Amino acid sequence: MIAVLTIVGLLSGGFLTFVDQQTAPAIESRGLESLSQAVFKVLPDAVDYKKIKLEDVVIYQGLDKRGKKIGLAFLAAGSGYQGEIKIMVGVAQDFNRLQNIQILESIETPGLGGRITEDDFRKQFQGLAISEKIKLGKAKETKQPTVQAITGATISSKAVVDIIDQKISTIKKLLKEQE
Repeated sequence: MIAVLTIVGLLSGGFLTFVDQQTAPAIESRGLESLSQAVFKVLPDAVDYKKIKLEDVVIYQGLDKRGKKIGLAFLAAGSGYQGEIKIMVGVAQDFNRLQNIQILESIETPGLGGRITEDDFRKQFQGLAISEKIKLGKAKETKQPTVQAITGATISSKAVVDIIDQKISTIKKLLKEQE
């Protein structure tokens, strides 16, 4: 019985390793394609981009058809209510406003926190001023940029805002150090 289980385990492990090796290139290619599409979604005026690596952070410099810099895109990730949230963030070249965001990965509660992927929530970030930290709550007559939280999903909404704020701060610091 031990010999049979050992042989079955070895065959299963070998088969899984073979399948992993065969599918890994396709999975990686699809991931890069998805990333490229996300860059163009968060920088809608970009027709091309170049990759810039600062320490362990990759920034995508969006370029228009003349090669003029029109904005920056970068991945931001952090914890949500149920797991990691990955967001592609697009900002104006001068960091004065967000251009757009795209939620790439999220396992938040369907129907509640999962609504962070919906257009109604994401559209709040388009053109949002980011000279100050983004505030979550009711839009009042304040100069601070505000995003309305999703009812019943305040933790997920806050997580998105915090992830974006933190990554913007990190990117600004890295770019300042490079100057």
